[in-house]
Amino acid sequence: MNCSKCGLDLPPNVRQCPRCGVVNEYIPREAPKKTKPFVWVIATLGVIALAAIALAAVIMSRSKPTITQAPNAPISPPGNVAAAPPGTPQPGNVVAAPPGGPPPSAPAPPGVTKPKPPKEVVDYLEFVGKVEKHRQMLLKDTGQALTLSSVGGQTLTLMKLIDMAADPNGKEDLDPLKAVREELVRQYKNWLSTLQYFDKKTAPDECREFSGAYRDVLYREAKAIGTIALGLQRVNIADPADMSRLLAELQKMKKDPSIQAGIDRAVDDADAKLTQLVSKYDMKKPFDVLREQQTGGNIMGF
Repeated sequence: MNCSKCGLDLPPNVRQCPRCGVVNEYIPREAPKKTKPFVWVIATLGVIALAAIALAAVIMSRSKPTITQAPNAPISPPGNVAAAPPGTPQPGNVVAAPPGGPPPSAPAPPGVTKPKPPKEVVDYLEFVGKVEKHRQMLLKDTGQALTLSSVGGQTLTLMKLIDMAADPNGKEDLDPLKAVREELVRQYKNWLSTLQYFDKKTAPDECREFSGAYRDVLYREAKAIGTIALGLQRVNIADPADMSRLLAELQKMKKDPSIQAGIDRAVDDADAKLTQLVSKYDMKKPFDVLREQQTGGNIMGF
């Protein structure tokens, strides 16, 4: 019980407030009513049921069109489906759709749609074909120049000739390098002339990539034969030490796999680019760019 004047909580059976002195009338406190447990269970189940109903309503409203969105379909009389009158076509229905265009045509057979090569492409490839034929001839001649018959009909390689020329007792009688030097200088001039002849013809735009790759082949081969020819020109036949130095340099060059591998890669690249070029047109590949070993000649085979 609380004091009616100051609100102090009074002890049981005490009517006069010790704070303000007011005598209060005794009003017994009512004990709080206890809610039975099953009432809470029923209330909880009811809330869950309402939430489930609300969730189902949301899902159905998203999966089905609303009444305002549904088309006004005509009401058909009961009966068999076959006896039902035809429905009114709605906009966008398959029945009302405009007729489609003609079916796509079947792809043309391979090669039919390719254009004919332009005249400048045909002319340039004919020019390079002649250069390639000359290149293969040079490879055979250069390979033969690096292997000569000497001393009793015995076939000697360039390395063997240099080794013999380095012998102080045999150089005066044999002098094998004179003919070799003259022949290799002639071969080197032929290679330079071929490269210069190739550069005089301007490649059309369609052939630029192939032209650059093919020129790299001619350059690498001319450089290799030029290195050999220049080394022979500079050597002093009367100096065994100079001859030995040349022999060591050529042996190192021959054993270097990157030189021949670089030439082979350049040849393969040029041939691949030629194949790629002609594949754009309705034409056959006019020639192949061959490796040295396929022509019967090999610059690095000395």
